[in-house]
Amino acid sequence: MEIFALFAYVVIGVLAGLIGGLLGLSGGVVTVPCLVLVFHLLGFPQDVLMHTAIGTSLSAMVLTGIASTWAHHRHKGVMWDIIMLLIPGIIGGCLLGAFVSNFLSGIILRVIFGVFIGSLGIYVLLQKKKTQPGKRPHKTIYSLLGLGIGFLASLLGIGGGVFMVPLLISHRFSEKKSIGTSAASGLLISIMGSLAYLYFGLKEVGVADSIGYIYLPAFALIGLGTVFFAPLGVKWAHRMDPTMLRKIFAATIILVGILMIFK
Repeated sequence: MEIFALFAYVVIGVLAGLIGGLLGLSGGVVTVPCLVLVFHLLGFPQDVLMHTAIGTSLSAMVLTGIASTWAHHRHKGVMWDIIMLLIPGIIGGCLLGAFVSNFLSGIILRVIFGVFIGSLGIYVLLQKKKTQPGKRPHKTIYSLLGLGIGFLASLLGIGGGVFMVPLLISHRFSEKKSIGTSAASGLLISIMGSLAYLYFGLKEVGVADSIGYIYLPAFALIGLGTVFFAPLGVKWAHRMDPTMLRKIFAATIILVGILMIFK
């Protein structure tokens, strides 16, 4: 079983890297559900299983975020002015989300995870394409949005792309710039979130080879896979038709949401 788990971590890393680079999701929508399954097969305690999956996902996404953000930046796909406006809120939201998750059961976290990303997928799928450039929200609004996105992303361990991409698209930014900017914000979220889960998990009874809520073997192998395959996903994103890219994004998170709710 341990050999299977090690192989699974590598595969998860490859998939997370490709999807993170392609869709700006930081790979969390793939990593968390897959880790829940693998940790269950390994016999992890149920009271810390979901929290460990989230913490490990966030820590692995640091490497994903570095690789995909750099690749998107090279394609001029990151709106750094928006990132700077989001930073204060994201930092506070990440710390708050990790703190709140410490008081929620694994089942509740899993259902919240599924409902949120499934609903967002439906929203993106049904959203009509807007052709006229829209006004950007006030700077204060971006700080508040960063707080909300950081909170939900840290609470659920999914980076923030599932929230950031629909948000930017709704403000009439292009799909490619929305995905690139999402990847950059996801890097900050994953750094703050993983540090918070490490700290809060130190007080809990964990499993061998873990620090706090971060399981080190999974972190290392998943992170390695994402570093090599996230740039490939970015290349695909900048070559694909925007409408098709939006549909793939929506279908992916709807499917994952359903699987998590009815697991």
